[in-house]
Amino acid sequence: MNNRPMKQTLIVLLIFISSLSFGQTRKDLLYSKIYLDGTYLDNKNEITRFQLRSDFSDTVIDNLKYRKFQTSYFTDYYGNHTTSTFYESFEKGNYCLLDHNEVVIHKINYQEINEQKGIIFGREAQISLEFINKSKNFPLDSLVLTDKTPRRYYLKDDSEIYLVIIPELLSLVVSSNGEFYTKQLFDKKYNDITTGLRNNYTASTKFDINKNDEIQLLYLRKWMNDTTNLEEHTDKQFKNLKYQGDTLVNEFKNLKFEIEGYSYLNGSYDRPEELLVPISDSGYFIGNLFIPFKEFRTELKIIETENGNDFLIQGIVCDTINGNTYQKIIQINSWPYTMNILPFFPFPFVEVGNVSGDITYKKIKGVENGSKRERTYIIDRNNIRDIINKKKNQVEVVIYFMEEAKVEIEIKEYITNKTIASERAKSKKGINTFVVRSRNYEKNKEYSVEINYKCNQSSGGFSNSVKIKY
Repeated sequence: MNNRPMKQTLIVLLIFISSLSFGQTRKDLLYSKIYLDGTYLDNKNEITRFQLRSDFSDTVIDNLKYRKFQTSYFTDYYGNHTTSTFYESFEKGNYCLLDHNEVVIHKINYQEINEQKGIIFGREAQISLEFINKSKNFPLDSLVLTDKTPRRYYLKDDSEIYLVIIPELLSLVVSSNGEFYTKQLFDKKYNDITTGLRNNYTASTKFDINKNDEIQLLYLRKWMNDTTNLEEHTDKQFKNLKYQGDTLVNEFKNLKFEIEGYSYLNGSYDRPEELLVPISDSGYFIGNLFIPFKEFRTELKIIETENGNDFLIQGIVCDTINGNTYQKIIQINSWPYTMNILPFFPFPFVEVGNVSGDITYKKIKGVENGSKRERTYIIDRNNIRDIINKKKNQVEVVIYFMEEAKVEIEIKEYITNKTIASERAKSKKGINTFVVRSRNYEKNKEYSVEINYKCNQSSGGFSNSVKIKY
């Protein structure tokens, strides 16, 4: 048995499954032609290069249909490339990959669920099979096997040499020769980057807006329905951002915005607050993030850092939501989020996990596009309606209860978790307003708000925040 510390299980479960996200349908996943090569040695994951695949016409070899394709390898898309040509077939339940001389690299029966004899990376040997459970349902032996289930075929005498195939997609999605692995990047955003790459999309961040121009950012939770094979979603929250004009702060020009929001999950409303965006001739800041004024284009690049290699995947994509078509610049690296930069408005935003953001409405230079969401009110469960500082020494908490409850509200400092003020009360069914008083509130400081309640048959709690204005 080979004892190389590749740790193939970690590679498959963490790297592959985390990449297998959602497209418009599962078949749409195949549109992405971007791959990453890397290695996992001594407990360290190291990305080494990119691959781009270009498919050509089908051809017949030994009476079987093969797809001819070319793979381009590089560490910087705008630098040097090397290329290789291959032939790939999924005919008659067999996966077969040939090199440019038609020599067999891989050959296995991907419909076989028992041990078989095959070829992986040119080695003919006995091949074992492992089904990969992507769900969070346990125990693992409850896994229902279908053509959607990823299958890892590996050499019986060296489990670090393997292929991962999804029969439904007819795609080799991860492979390892024991030293290096290759994985295909699956997600709608990689499909969009592939499109932008093919069409040479570019976008400038030099925006031009008027007073009272605005956008609405809607966050949604998305997932794939395994029954319909279609993407579904639920609304999570929205943010409205309106440009109010310019101001000077410490002699530096700032753009002044009003920002407000609403959560569909707990019904809480974020009241309008001021947001200042420092700006210069070279770009603007959102917090500590600097966005330069420049022309952005697709980037696929391996970046050397003091902690090893990182990567940058940047693309220009087009979205259409509610009749509103717009461009955005997306940036992906080893961090567990995607950065989105809008060319037309100075408000970058991030996406994490299965949460995605859409610009559902925009008004630029007074011209409106899309449909603006409005606040709704939850009535099928207990929820926060509002938390606001209307008067000095007072925080008003408005909560909707479906039945009478005992309520405890605590307002705390974020860093020390020290309780600044508290209130115990009883609620009635419907809308309740509680006033939490304290002389310890500090103007312009934000506090956490923790709410616990107990009803006749249930109990629960909420967490939120409040900013003191008076």
